[in-house]
Amino acid sequence: MKMLNSLKLDKMKKVLFFLVFLIGFFGFSQENAVSIETDTTTIKIGEQIQYKIAVDEINNVIFPKLQLDSLGKVEVVESLPIDTLKNRLEKKYLLTSFDSGQYVVPSQMVLINNKQFFTDSLLVNVATVKVDTLKQNMFPIKSIKKEPKTFDDYRHLLWWLIPILILIAVILYVVLRKKEKILTPKVYVAPIQEALQRLKELDEKQLVQQNKIKIYYSELTDIVRTYIEKDIHIPALESTTNELIETINDFNESSNLGISKETIKQLKEVLESADLVKFAKSKPIIDEIRNDRTTVEDILKNTQHAVQTKNAEEQNNIVTDKLTEEEVPKVKKSNFSKYLFIFIAVFVIIIGTAGYFGYTYLKDTYTGNSTSEMKAGEWYTSSYGNPSVSIETPEILQAQNVEIPDDLMGVVEGVTTYNYGSLIGDFYVEVSTTNFVNELENFDFDAGIQLTLQQIAQKIDTNFTNLYQEIRINNGVEGRIVTANYEVENPVTQETSSNILTLLFFEDSKNIRQVIITQLAEDENAKEVNERIVTSISLNQ
Repeated sequence: MKMLNSLKLDKMKKVLFFLVFLIGFFGFSQENAVSIETDTTTIKIGEQIQYKIAVDEINNVIFPKLQLDSLGKVEVVESLPIDTLKNRLEKKYLLTSFDSGQYVVPSQMVLINNKQFFTDSLLVNVATVKVDTLKQNMFPIKSIKKEPKTFDDYRHLLWWLIPILILIAVILYVVLRKKEKILTPKVYVAPIQEALQRLKELDEKQLVQQNKIKIYYSELTDIVRTYIEKDIHIPALESTTNELIETINDFNESSNLGISKETIKQLKEVLESADLVKFAKSKPIIDEIRNDRTTVEDILKNTQHAVQTKNAEEQNNIVTDKLTEEEVPKVKKSNFSKYLFIFIAVFVIIIGTAGYFGYTYLKDTYTGNSTSEMKAGEWYTSSYGNPSVSIETPEILQAQNVEIPDDLMGVVEGVTTYNYGSLIGDFYVEVSTTNFVNELENFDFDAGIQLTLQQIAQKIDTNFTNLYQEIRINNGVEGRIVTANYEVENPVTQETSSNILTLLFFEDSKNIRQVIITQLAEDENAKEVNERIVTSISLNQ
């Protein structure tokens, strides 16, 4: 949006470009800023020339789309990646020609900090190749080379191997299966012992010494409530203090449980003290805290004594830890053998497949690879925005909400954005259209592209290097295609990856249309997906 605002302020833009011009003027020299080198200038038909453009700068450099001879006899075989040396960039091209003669490769324009620099022209001599059929020995036609074996050639063997492995696993399971049962002690802890043990553990936490009084009272009352619920079978954990005391009184009278009124009174006082601490921010003194701790232990013992008296027949079952023997099937050794064998079989299959066909083949074919699936899966051709951009993508792009700032309401008429993926992910595609109220006059592509790159760099906290820009015309609309390298850190794994940005930037009267693609630099599948998307782009009038 800053770019759009700057387009409206023509005076400020002129000052900005003037300053950029001055920086470029003082920072570079036309004499030694750019140069060309070749390994030869004389070749035979079909041979190659290594043509290199060197720039004594590494920032804000845009190499040209190579302009060849006017007759079109010299061709570009390959445009190699930019090499970054110490304070120097080098861009190499492989050239060839299939017509004899002399051809001039004109001077090339390189942009450095938005300033134009030109290389020297180059004269190329292409000679014919003379073949003397009388002296040249003739050789027979070579036989057709057999294609290397693929996974499909051995797929039928896999369908035989799987049932054989399953049969072996079943046989081992039947042979090694043993039905053995043993008596396993199962320990039950009486509620009173559990409560007393929790009191001991509470003392060891030293919460009072750490001035965590609220937590201390919460755990203290939870111990006594849990004991009451387990031993007397009264719902104590979810009841308020008054509800619990009322329930205990009713139950004590109806069942002749025998809990003394003094014990119930003590319980009520402790619970009310805890309520004051938890909800009224009361701060009892150390002596009061110790007294409540001792009272809780007395309540537990007195209540347990009343329960024992009431249930004299069950007294021997509640005194100490109780060991109960019951028949539990022993873990069968045969199960272990079965699972071990299946694991080994699957492991051997995976390792064997990876060893023969390679890890990349295994990963792309079976475990799944996002860009591999994109390349091989179904593609969708859709139009986005107005005026629309027709584009073929492996996934349908999703519309995003874009709010126009108030200060741009009079400049920008509307913005639409559709995307898939994430800028910090392995692959990302975005199509956006910006419509303006008035026509864009004297539009500066370089300034617009730089501002777009700055916005992206700020979003993902990175810096772009090895910028390369070419002119691109699509259905009569002028634009630029820009590629750049950058590194970004994954916020989840904290790993840094090398990525490539592709930006297509088109301007047409009252609108700007952009296509942004990001990908992992080393992902060959992503490169093919990128090329297919870029090739499919069509601007609709």
